[in-house]
Amino acid sequence: MQKITARLEAVLITPAQSLESEIVSEGIVSFEGLQGDYHNGYTIRSGGRQPEYPRGTQIRNRRQISLLSVEELAETAAELGIPVVQPQWLAGNLVISGLRKLSLLPPNARFFFSGGVVLVNDGENFPCSQPAKVTQKHHTENPGIAAQFVKASMHRRGLVAWVEHPGIIKPGETCQVEIPKPWINYWEDQLT
Repeated sequence: MQKITARLEAVLITPAQSLESEIVSEGIVSFEGLQGDYHNGYTIRSGGRQPEYPRGTQIRNRRQISLLSVEELAETAAELGIPVVQPQWLAGNLVISGLRKLSLLPPNARFFFSGGVVLVNDGENFPCSQPAKVTQKHHTENPGIAAQFVKASMHRRGLVAWVEHPGIIKPGETCQVEIPKPWINYWEDQLT
């Protein structure tokens, strides 16, 4: 297995019915996800992201925690021509530095945080209109942001993950990212 070292820069919680997350000093991670976060839970009701199920079907929650990359947020901001895209605007949970292509990590890559929490990547978190609207709200001087956001953040929107091992998670922790063996050669060039 190939391992890459990264760093946890921020922990955020998205309150119920909010479109923006809030920075917290630490997160309590259980097998259901991040305590207090809107996406916390063993199951969810299917929606537009699960077209194989009738809307409202109870299914396993594989989107318990979302991860964002400092580097990808900066690339998205540059593409949009704005100084910054804040992780709160994307309702993200964990902000990682040191992984320039976080969104391209293969499914089942595992994140081993130094405090003991382990997450498993379920896949890319594709851009949608909600973060576009929030980003636009913070940049009213440029009315084209919302229309450009989905394209600008494609393959830069981060990942969604589920909890393999619970614990407390805090900014400043290191993170060993383990790439599954079958993907090592394929992803090697994408990750640096």
